[in-house]
Order: sequence, then structure tokens, then C-alpha cells
Amino acid sequence: MSKAPRKELLRKFFKELRLKLNPQEWQVGSIKICQMLLESAYYAKAKRIAFYSCINQEVDLNYALLEALREKEVFLPKTDLKGQTLTFHRILDLRSLTPGPFGILEPPPEAPIVEVAKLDIILVPGLAFDKRRGRLGYGKGFYDKTLRDTRGLKIGVAFSCQIIEELPLEPYDVKMDLILTEKGWL
Repeated sequence: MSKAPRKELLRKFFKELRLKLNPQEWQVGSIKICQMLLESAYYAKAKRIAFYSCINQEVDLNYALLEALREKEVFLPKTDLKGQTLTFHRILDLRSLTPGPFGILEPPPEAPIVEVAKLDIILVPGLAFDKRRGRLGYGKGFYDKTLRDTRGLKIGVAFSCQIIEELPLEPYDVKMDLILTEKGWL
């Protein structure tokens, strides 16, 4: 089987697996991940951090995001459908967020934009990650295209059940620098 069909099967499997997490597991795991992030040397050194708005039982980073808003510059992605990329915009609170093209909460158009190269940490969601720090996204390539040339620390964020030995990666798939789960750092 070629890589594309294998990736589609894995996407389906991991979407379903994540949706099967019970609400308590999801909440407790999300809080543990947030705490580990906030206690890390990576977080302590960072000035500009890009978070994401969670959908479909992704790890909820709002606990860490709200803490970061008090002491860091915080950014969220905005979807550029035409270029199939993401732009990152500074937020000061969660009240101004509105649903974007995929129903994901995004900053308003007037929110200041930052070059991806100026971000210290980019927290990246995914359907699955592997032990070589490969990432399986939703298949549109938004994060891969956006993160290709960044020097910022790319941290994949997932539950431990989303980690497998090896993903079928393509040359254009951007690897993470680190992966953070409720069981620790990879």
C-alpha cells in the first residue's frame, strides 16, 4: 500500500480513537500537558508562543494559554485558504476570537500579525505523531507549509495514545523538534 492510502487509514483511525477518550481522561490529560509545558525551560525562555484552538478532542491548551497571556506574547493561527497556509496573530484575550473557515476559533482580522520566524515556540496539533517526531495532520498541509522555514521550537502536542512507532512520511512533512504528551516529553 502506498503512503497516501496508509495516511488516510491512519487519519480515520486516530480521529476515531481521540473521539473515544472519555471527558475526564481528555480534561485530566490536557491539564497535565499544560502543566508540563508551563514548568518547562522551553516555556521559561520563550517570549512569543503560538498556541492553537482545539477541535475534535485535541489537547485543550487553554489553561496554559490563559497563563501565558499574563506573561508572554501569545499568538493563534488564522487560516489562509487561498495560500493553504497559516498566519499567526497576537491575541490579548479569548473574547475576540471568531470561527474561521473550518469552524476553529481564530483571531479577528485586525489582530497584529507576526512572522513565523519570530515565534519562539509553535505548539502544533496533530492526529498522530511518531517516535521520530513525525506528524500526521488532517491532510491539507497548512502547518507543513507554514513551518517549513521557521527556527522556532516546533512542539507537537498530543495524548500518548496518539503516538506510534513510525508514520508513513513524505519529504514535505515537517518534523517536530519535540512532542509533549500527558506522559512527558519525546
